[in-house]
Amino acid sequence: MTVALVDTRWGGHHPTYLREFTASLLRIGARVILLCQKPEEIISPLPAETSARVHGHHFIHRNHGVIDRRRDHDPASTLLRWRATGAALREAEAASGWRADLVFFCYLDSYLRFAPFPQIPGILLGRPWSGLYFRNAHLGAANARSINLLRRAAKGDGLLASPDCRAVCVLDERFNETLAALCGRPVISFPDMTDEAAPDAENPLARRILGRAAGRRIIGMISMEKRKGLITLLRCAIRAHERGEPWFFVATGPFLRGTFTPEELAFCDGVSRRIETGGLDNLYFDTCGGRIQDGVPYNSLFTGFDLVWAAYEGFEGSSNALTKAAAFRKPVLATAGECIGARVERHQLGRTFPEGDVAAALEAIHATLAAPAPEDGFSTYHQLHSRDRLDEVFRGLLHC
Repeated sequence: MTVALVDTRWGGHHPTYLREFTASLLRIGARVILLCQKPEEIISPLPAETSARVHGHHFIHRNHGVIDRRRDHDPASTLLRWRATGAALREAEAASGWRADLVFFCYLDSYLRFAPFPQIPGILLGRPWSGLYFRNAHLGAANARSINLLRRAAKGDGLLASPDCRAVCVLDERFNETLAALCGRPVISFPDMTDEAAPDAENPLARRILGRAAGRRIIGMISMEKRKGLITLLRCAIRAHERGEPWFFVATGPFLRGTFTPEELAFCDGVSRRIETGGLDNLYFDTCGGRIQDGVPYNSLFTGFDLVWAAYEGFEGSSNALTKAAAFRKPVLATAGECIGARVERHQLGRTFPEGDVAAALEAIHATLAAPAPEDGFSTYHQLHSRDRLDEVFRGLLHC
């Protein structure tokens, strides 16, 4: 069995997922064709006997048409993506001598937008396919009643009825029955994987943060953007400083300025000035930081936290921050409701609070640090999102 893994994006969780998916398919005996921007980063760490079963193809956008991640929401880019993938796959098959039995899209959403005609994949790709559908919360009961035909066309769910679609995979399992009824295909719940590499105790940034914390309990987040609740975290840090709480807040990684309003950016700049002048000593907030690679660098910071900030705002889907927290036994602070909040409460991974409520967040921090989450919750959640579970799911998918 040969599986082509396709991802036109690079950054964030994409390399991590692609690495884990490749390793899983190899473990269950498949060959893998990689269509991505940097296949060498996935292949080079593999043992020689394993890498012989992987063929990497540099899927660079300009070689196969305009595939721009900033243009995910128009019909032309979706059609170009299918056409470009078909062309890249045929090149990779010719170079490797393998023919893909299944094409798996690691970010299926980009292949669905405004593409309601199920015949498109058969014409432009011509292979059996599946993929991981991230943003499926529009199928929830509260939303489904108000969804009109235009919105469904915009999401592109009609494409899932393609005769070549073998199954639809999701991270957020809450709407599986609705999706299965809509597309007439099996819907498979996928584990939300994370890199669990052992941390490096000598990581310079991790040591610097621990030094500044000076023994205070650390509440931290990595990668700063609006949807991750950065503004609420900063407000919590200010209020905690005023109250003399023995905590240290950390916000590090890339600062995605484009996700904030001008007023929010002005607030962030004001917070930075207070830190620089010594008026706020319980916060590490570096707006000039770069991407922190998942694996050893990321985990070296993450494991220094006493409490993981996962209080997403205006976000409905899954997050592998919960998997990483379960793997390293770190309690989580999350926004109540939606997929993340429901999982935190169900598996007792930490505490939740109403979105943006600083007073409630501070109380949740107090409660979580005073009474750590039970070990059973971490173990159960980690098992549900483990590599063993990923192997099991891929076996089931290949049998489809």
